[in-house]
Amino acid sequence: MKSKSLKLNKKAVIRLAVMALVALLAVYCAFTLLSNYSDISRLKAQAADVNAQYEQQVNENDKVKAILSSDNKDEYIEQKAREKGYAKEGEIVFYDISSSK
Repeated sequence: MKSKSLKLNKKAVIRLAVMALVALLAVYCAFTLLSNYSDISRLKAQAADVNAQYEQQVNENDKVKAILSSDNKDEYIEQKAREKGYAKEGEIVFYDISSSK
C-alpha cells in the first residue's frame, strides 16, 4: 500500500511541478507581451513625431527652394547672413545691449 501511495504522491508532485512551470511560463509570456505592446505604442508615437518633423522640414525646404529660384534670392541670402551675424565689407554693426532678451 505504501508503494502505491508513494507512486501517487510522486505523480502528484511531478504534476504540480509541471503546472507551476506552465504557470510561470504563462506569467513570463504575459509580461513580455505587455512590455512589447508598450514598446510598440511608444515607438508608434515617436514615429508620428518624426514624420511630422519630416513633413515640416520638407515644407520648409520647398519654401527655400522657391525663394532661391526667384528674383529675391539675393535679399534672402543677405537676410540669413545678417541673422548669423555677418556684415558687408566696411559696414559697422551696432549691438543693442540695453534690452533684456
